[in-house]
Amino acid sequence: MKFKIMRSKFIEGLKAVQNIVAGRGSLPIIQNVLLEANGSELKMTTTDLDISIRTVCQCEVQESGASTLPVKLLFNAIAKVAEGEVEVDIDSNDRASIKAGRAKFRFAGMPSADFPKLPQDEDAYAYTVPQQTLREMLRKVAYAASQDDTRRTIKGVLMSFLDSKLTMVATDGRRLALVENEMEFPKNAEKDIVLPSKAVAELQRSLCGEGEASVMVQKSQICFRLDNVMIYSKLMEDAYPNYRQVIPKDTAEHIIVDRQLLLDALDRASIMTMDEAHSTKLTFSSGKLSVSSTASDIGEARDEVEIKYAGPSIEIMFNPTYVMDPLKAIDDDEVTINLNDGHSPAVITCSIPFLYVIMPLRQN
Repeated sequence: MKFKIMRSKFIEGLKAVQNIVAGRGSLPIIQNVLLEANGSELKMTTTDLDISIRTVCQCEVQESGASTLPVKLLFNAIAKVAEGEVEVDIDSNDRASIKAGRAKFRFAGMPSADFPKLPQDEDAYAYTVPQQTLREMLRKVAYAASQDDTRRTIKGVLMSFLDSKLTMVATDGRRLALVENEMEFPKNAEKDIVLPSKAVAELQRSLCGEGEASVMVQKSQICFRLDNVMIYSKLMEDAYPNYRQVIPKDTAEHIIVDRQLLLDALDRASIMTMDEAHSTKLTFSSGKLSVSSTASDIGEARDEVEIKYAGPSIEIMFNPTYVMDPLKAIDDDEVTINLNDGHSPAVITCSIPFLYVIMPLRQN
């Protein structure tokens, strides 16, 4: 195999795939990148067996072929050379010679035949979603997914294709984020899938275009086609919990507040929550919200925000990070905080089909 490629295109492709590589101690072949040169294209593929990613870029192919090289080593080498043409020559024994300007490298590769095969798309459900829509929906919910390895059923994002809508949900048991977007798909393509957290993170990194994303769903696999990048992932097998039962059906009090002012006040008050008590008290009264945090033997932080509210006084305690996360993820100027009292879950909503349920902390 022999090809020439501009350094900028080579490094862009390697950057797109290098995150999906198994760590040391795993099969050596999956610490490599699969390089396939044919026609005028170079395909680069990596996998950790749970998730795979492939990107395609233009190059000058002088001799078609395929091989695998250590991806981290290759990326570091190409990252350090000057911009210009890179010449890659890999012989029949998978030994690579790379030349970039005056720099020369030699790598020992492994046969492409040993590299795991990518899943096929047969019998897949197909959906088309604008990349920007997919990116924004993930931004609004992904932070709420559980990071606990012992709670695998909620360590990911639910994607529900139902009733001509795509609904995404994430929860860690203490909070829940939900966003919906209308889309068209046939009735027989209604389906719930759970995307693992690693696939969510890689998808968020890769969703940078403005075109359409093609989503292909099989029984246990999903494939996202994004411009020149394809992401394949295993799906989580466990059924997602019934999240709707934790969403309060009715709330008595509805408080409208400036999103940025509330975010800033929480940020200032949270400086006192670094140690033992990661909690902030929100006190709602007529026309005013008081935000306060206290750390024993250290001090207190307090701030006030004007609100649109004329109901009874309510005191409620939250983890401030859990309140700030959704405020950072949405773009509305105002949000509505829906409450019953200081002991029941609160619901944050805005002008789009988004809601966020947060459990209060116990007050001493």
